[in-house]
Amino acid sequence: MSFKFNWGQFPPEFNEEALAMLTKALNKEGGNKPPNLVGRIIAKELDLGSQPPQLDILEISELEQDRFRGMFRMKYEGDGYIVLQTKVQANPLRMPETELPTMPSIGVVAAAQPLVVPMLLRISGLKLHGIIVLAVSKQDGITLVFRSDPLVSVEVHSTFDSVPSVRKMLQREIEATLRNLFQDDLPVIVHEISVNEIRRARERKEKERRECIERQQQQIRQQHARSGTVS
Repeated sequence: MSFKFNWGQFPPEFNEEALAMLTKALNKEGGNKPPNLVGRIIAKELDLGSQPPQLDILEISELEQDRFRGMFRMKYEGDGYIVLQTKVQANPLRMPETELPTMPSIGVVAAAQPLVVPMLLRISGLKLHGIIVLAVSKQDGITLVFRSDPLVSVEVHSTFDSVPSVRKMLQREIEATLRNLFQDDLPVIVHEISVNEIRRARERKEKERRECIERQQQQIRQQHARSGTVS
């Protein structure tokens, strides 16, 4: 049995909140920030792509009109991506002397002192396989928990792809960061976004109710005005 849901065309508020929360998670004190990235990590772009994750139902523990809880086998191999802006410490970029002539091509000068270089990271080709527990409530939002590390593979590209040692270092460190992000931070992000969406939906409904009352009152005033004119 499979579980299908709508995917794509997320509202602008979703992307804005997700980027802000990802930025906060990547920079949190005591977090798992890659050691060779210095300064603040900023989530600049987020696209969840057009291909949704595949969810196969393993167990349904709660099923009511306003809430649902179940365990799923999840598989995601979609076309989503995220772009991060940060800075990298140049110490790891110092190459053996035989490779030093290639350094000017990436704008890095070999020096004894560390050099901080701006960098863009694009994370894509994400493959996730794992077991998740998913709870959905109209009142309390969405709770998502990974039972184990879901990361199978990911592609990490940066402005330093032409330097093999840096490319491997970034691949290794970003993978480690993502493994912690999925299990520690993503559940919090998903829950907060869902709660905010419930709040916005309530506010929209209340606004519509007030506008409806205002229209009705306006119609009544117009009818009274016409009655007074006729008399």
